[in-house]
Amino acid sequence: MNADFLLSSMGQWAKTHLATSSLVVALSVGCFLHWLLNRTDKKLNLPPGPWISLPWLGYLPFLGTDFVKGFDKLKKKYGPVYRLTLGQRKVLVLNDFPSVKEAFLKRAFLGRPPNPPNHLLQDATSFSVSNGIVWREQKNFCLHVMRDLGFGKTRMEVHIKEEVSHLIEELEEYQGKPANVRRYLAPSTSNNISALIFGRRLDYHDPMRVKLDEVITELIRFFRPTSLHAWFPGIKTLLFKLKLFDYDKLESAIKHLLKFIDKEIVEHESTVDQNSIRDYMDGFLLQMKQREYKDPNTSFTKAMLKGNSPSLIGAGSTTVRATMEWTLLTMAEHQAVQARIQAELDEVVGRERLPNWEDHTSMPYTEAVLMEVQRWKTVVPINLLRYTTEDTEVGGYDVPAGYTTIANIHAVHNDPDYWDEPEIFKPERFLSADGKEVVKNECWIPFSMGKRACPGETLANVEVFLYATSLLQKFHIKFPEGKRHSFKGRVGATFEPLPYELCMIPRI
Repeated sequence: MNADFLLSSMGQWAKTHLATSSLVVALSVGCFLHWLLNRTDKKLNLPPGPWISLPWLGYLPFLGTDFVKGFDKLKKKYGPVYRLTLGQRKVLVLNDFPSVKEAFLKRAFLGRPPNPPNHLLQDATSFSVSNGIVWREQKNFCLHVMRDLGFGKTRMEVHIKEEVSHLIEELEEYQGKPANVRRYLAPSTSNNISALIFGRRLDYHDPMRVKLDEVITELIRFFRPTSLHAWFPGIKTLLFKLKLFDYDKLESAIKHLLKFIDKEIVEHESTVDQNSIRDYMDGFLLQMKQREYKDPNTSFTKAMLKGNSPSLIGAGSTTVRATMEWTLLTMAEHQAVQARIQAELDEVVGRERLPNWEDHTSMPYTEAVLMEVQRWKTVVPINLLRYTTEDTEVGGYDVPAGYTTIANIHAVHNDPDYWDEPEIFKPERFLSADGKEVVKNECWIPFSMGKRACPGETLANVEVFLYATSLLQKFHIKFPEGKRHSFKGRVGATFEPLPYELCMIPRI
């Protein structure tokens, strides 16, 4: 009996010793390879960073599933600018406003990395993942067409207000009882950008509308910076083929989305009229036809159209929807803030008409609240990945070409060197001393900055203002009896609230 116990103990010790030895060897090999790969950079003044780098994985296993928290911890140790290896990419992380500003105003940081995480559609591409001439050409064309269609103008405002009215009607049916507001906000905000791209809205209960929202939600989930394919560029094909880690669901979502886009293209091709451009897709198809004979290398292709359309829908709807969700939750939590906005609304707008965009200049407190929500709960905490296209410098450090670059916008918006008590919701930080004017802070960058900043900033500002003021004009917002929200969220491509319900009580 004692002999069996002794043999068992020795066997267990041997297994533990072997596992420990294997770990030590793996770490030693990883550190040696890290040194070997970087020894030629000794002449450069590279940013600091963690010395540990496992073979193939880099620092990825030590960062955790919440990249934002992981980056914040590294900032405390290495400062606002540091480098590390994530998977198969050399990565530069920028964690304060001076470094982000310096980098994003430089030409060297205008690139997108090869195989970026938001490039998932087969046989399609988009200007959001393109570089150089193709990116500039597509971005400029997109903005040109959108402006012609009323992007940021009265025509678009009319459409948004009609969409808000539909949303209000849906919420009124609950008569103040707990409602899953996201269920209606998602199709509502998506309809605004869909109208610009496809020329029409879809009813909230339309099966196609419901499926489209499900598909976009699934795609956005895989745009998150923790996705495997973000750091292992060559693994996408294998993940799809083996259907690992829910990539079978992603493949299904992509097929449904491309089927929807293909159908829209066919319908637009058969009805397009060069004398009456109805939407972005019309404009693109006409431009494609004009260029196909003159420029055989044109970027105006169906592959680009198939990629641009869902990219615009995703970027133009999910961020606005998430911002509005945080705004409504904040109003339920801070009843005094809600009451002050409603008093400002009653004075400037009244209750007989819906608010207009021009009203925002007379509503500084409301503007300050909306800006503070976007700082306090940064909806895009990590900027879309950038890529250094040439050797450059940031923060006094040398940065070689070929570095994937991350801007930690969450860190910028929560930097105590620039924001007093950043963890606390304080709208007054965006107001003058007398409360009559909005005071903008250059460190407020929810739409990023530089030439690759979000092109939809103008539309997003109009949408957020009209949705927030219209809903607060019509409803008093409360949590269901005995319930609160933790104000914790889920970090993906966007930072979104955990599931919740709200009571939208009609104002008398």
